[in-house]
Amino acid sequence: MNIPQIEKMSKEDIISYMRKCAKQYVPEWRYDEEQPDAGTALISIFADMMYDNIKKFNMSAAGDLFSFFDGVNARLLPASPAEGFVVFGLPEGYFGESEVSFGTRLLAESEGEQLVFETQEEVLVRPMELERIFLADPGGDGIYELFHRQRDAVPSFFLFQNGEENLQRHLMFFCFGQELAISTHADARLSLIPVRKGKEDSFGEALCDSSRIRFYYGIGEEEGYRNITDYTYEDGKLCFQIPGGAHGLAPMESFSSMYVIYAEILDADFFSEIYLKEMSLGTECLRQRPEFIHVNGTDQEVEEFLAFGEHPSVYDEFYIGSGEIFGKPGAHIRMEFDLDFVKIPIEEIASGVKIAWKRIMRKQEFVPEEEYDITIREVIWEYYNGFGWKRLGVSSQYGNIFTAGEGLRGVRRQMEFTCPSDICRVLVNSAENYCIRARIIRMNNAFKTKGAYVAPVAGNFSLSYSYLEAPLYPKAMFQQNNMELTEYQTEDMQKKGFAVPACKARTEEQKTCYFGFGQPPAGGPLKLLFVMHDTLQNHWSGLKWEYLSTEGWKEMHPADSTEGFAHTGLISWYGRSDICQELLFGENLFWIRLSDRNGRKLDETPGNCPKIEGIYPNATTVVGIETVEEIFGMEPRMEEKQIQLSYGDISRLEVHVLGKTDYRNGPGQSRELWTEVEELGPASGSRKEYTADRCNGILTFPKYMNASGRNEQGEIEIYVKYGYCRGEKGNVKAGEISRLDRTAGFINSVFNPLDAVCGLPEESVMDAVSRNASLLRHGRRCVSAEDYEDMAREAARDICRVKCFPGCDETGRYQPGAVTLVVLPGSYGESCYSFERTRKKIYEHLFNHMDENIINLGRFHIVMPELIRLDVKVVLELAQEKEIFAATKRIREELERFLDPLHGNFYGDGWEIGTLPDKNQITHALKQVEGVKYISQLTLRKYRSGRFEEYEVNEERLLPFYRLPKSGFHEIVAEP
Repeated sequence: MNIPQIEKMSKEDIISYMRKCAKQYVPEWRYDEEQPDAGTALISIFADMMYDNIKKFNMSAAGDLFSFFDGVNARLLPASPAEGFVVFGLPEGYFGESEVSFGTRLLAESEGEQLVFETQEEVLVRPMELERIFLADPGGDGIYELFHRQRDAVPSFFLFQNGEENLQRHLMFFCFGQELAISTHADARLSLIPVRKGKEDSFGEALCDSSRIRFYYGIGEEEGYRNITDYTYEDGKLCFQIPGGAHGLAPMESFSSMYVIYAEILDADFFSEIYLKEMSLGTECLRQRPEFIHVNGTDQEVEEFLAFGEHPSVYDEFYIGSGEIFGKPGAHIRMEFDLDFVKIPIEEIASGVKIAWKRIMRKQEFVPEEEYDITIREVIWEYYNGFGWKRLGVSSQYGNIFTAGEGLRGVRRQMEFTCPSDICRVLVNSAENYCIRARIIRMNNAFKTKGAYVAPVAGNFSLSYSYLEAPLYPKAMFQQNNMELTEYQTEDMQKKGFAVPACKARTEEQKTCYFGFGQPPAGGPLKLLFVMHDTLQNHWSGLKWEYLSTEGWKEMHPADSTEGFAHTGLISWYGRSDICQELLFGENLFWIRLSDRNGRKLDETPGNCPKIEGIYPNATTVVGIETVEEIFGMEPRMEEKQIQLSYGDISRLEVHVLGKTDYRNGPGQSRELWTEVEELGPASGSRKEYTADRCNGILTFPKYMNASGRNEQGEIEIYVKYGYCRGEKGNVKAGEISRLDRTAGFINSVFNPLDAVCGLPEESVMDAVSRNASLLRHGRRCVSAEDYEDMAREAARDICRVKCFPGCDETGRYQPGAVTLVVLPGSYGESCYSFERTRKKIYEHLFNHMDENIINLGRFHIVMPELIRLDVKVVLELAQEKEIFAATKRIREELERFLDPLHGNFYGDGWEIGTLPDKNQITHALKQVEGVKYISQLTLRKYRSGRFEEYEVNEERLLPFYRLPKSGFHEIVAEP
């Protein structure tokens, strides 16, 4: 309701009128606020004085109106307190607890003034830092890290929406020892034997499909792993080649310098049903040359050499070195070489035959000496075991492998044996390597002095090893699933009945969010503040919270003030003592998880998915109230029983009056709680009632307080506990609530992560007149659309504009029986938490004053209009060339004013919710600007505000039904 205006001229109207008059009397003079002269100053002074007189003149009609509302006991509403959240902190390294009780006083510094806030809920402050947050997606076999404390300042993610990188890996690492050392290359046969038979075909097909499983081998810690791309599947084995050398297979330091072949499983659904009972690797390397040949202290050419020198003798030896071949314990070794013999005559030495020497002798007196072939009868083969040379376990036939005989010249010899398990490297001459040696133990004609040495000549060596018949079993196997690494040692894999799943997929039924805490969240009440990006109309109900206990996952039932993450709020619960620390996702933490109770598929699209922009432990709610306790004594015979409190703008009030002595319960007296009413009656003294002027802090009691007792001084003793607020001054910025009024345990820090909101000043007289006039009309019953609007203004005084749309749902579509209130809050929706508080106030206020069927059917909606940004480009012609800058400024100011949702439009009364100005209206408004001669072109572009960015809308059907304009970015092209 507005007071009738006798004169409607504003200050701007007065100045505009004076400027028009000045053109007639002094046309050469211009009114200029930027560079005022004496005339401009005189007009400004006159406009101020004249406007004050007009206001006083208009208020003369308000006296009767005020008298009327005083007669119906209408009162001003007091200031409203600001609301917000605070977070408490403990010293680093402190593991104790501190209790924060209801009403704990906190202090804030704002604009040089100290403000008091009080907590509204109890909270147990304890070390409860949130270390990691993961999202498990069983449908997509995914694990996504949503928060890491050491990397992120605060959590920021879409709830139940997959992150950027899938951390889920299904890996099987097969680790082998020195047996897999390869310097050239080796042919490999990897055997994976499943437990259940009958799946060999499908299992083999899966192993050959690189989109389902891939194999790699390690090439060094720095280089990492290389993919095995060229392989076949034969006889239940994967066949491929492993290269050696500088860029081939190499030990991995992260696996204790073992040689690693691993499988990456991509098809978790199939392989999670496969259990493997045996894993082995067969390798072979053929036709390798020795790395060195050493004979009697001398290195020999590998191609061809005298095996024991020119004069073989007992205990002569030669060494064959090859780390590639002989460094394979348990392998089947095959050595081939060409063998030939060469005769080397013995030099003339003293004969062993007795001759009777004379000066002159006949020829027949010389006895001819018989010549012999000195050959090798037997050798032994040996290897070094770390302590000494030990006989090599070979067939006895290889002992005479160097024996010369008929038909043994120019032959190819072959020797096969099993490489000893205890073979070690040995230093031979200057080379250290794995080697074997042949040592002569018997010679034929070893001591003959006449004849020739039949020395073996060896060459064209070919060394081979094979693990195909006796495959290698991993010394260790590591399996990575769900970011956890499981180790199986040789002893584990050799146990009877051993079987391991090829991979372990997620076991959740739907997407689940895991919260990991460094310290146990036990005790209570514990609270987490979830800061949401915005408010969602469709909240997620039926969410399931669980904690990991010593007996597994147990359900917990927290109090959820976020209403399913629809808006910013607290999650409160009492932590159980059986919560335990467990290794999940590779992190040993205390875990709480969140999922949907009903197993529904949640809407995870960014447009509808809640976005969390901060999680703060040890938080609670605060209001900008300071609680005061006062005791008054009142004479029983006072005519007007009133009490003046020390402060006004009361938000909370409790009045206790000393009661009469009750001898049934003892001789003592107790204070009784009295009830606040709007108006006192004759029986109010017996009913224990009083009235309160909360704005001014005045309490009025009935003349006859029959239910009250007397204290020792014979007075009526009244105890008053009330909380007063500072109104809009309590809307402090984030971080300004910074300290406790007094020490509370070991708490060393406190701060508010969000701005405090909803603090309002005392109601103005004109607002009170309008509110009470509406109250007389609707009587607190919502019938018409106007009733809903008036009740909404009464519930939340901070709203700027409200409009009721009957028969429409929250999106503007037709819905029979629906009622939608479109509310523009004072902050224009810049704070989603502020709008949510406003929405709750309106809903709670209207709940008991409207048709309950609308509530029960879920057809009552409270939404906020969407502000559509309007960008204007205008090309115009000015009346005078000299005023380009001034005229451009006036045009821009007019655009800002005209497009303002509250004070725009032609008459400054703003725009109706659901309407937008069109090009013709904007053109007409700009034509009224001083200095504009002609508008040649005007372009209007419209932009909607998405949840995270604005986008242009060119079609009317794509604009929201509930909308309001807001000024955007304008381009003005002025042509003189």
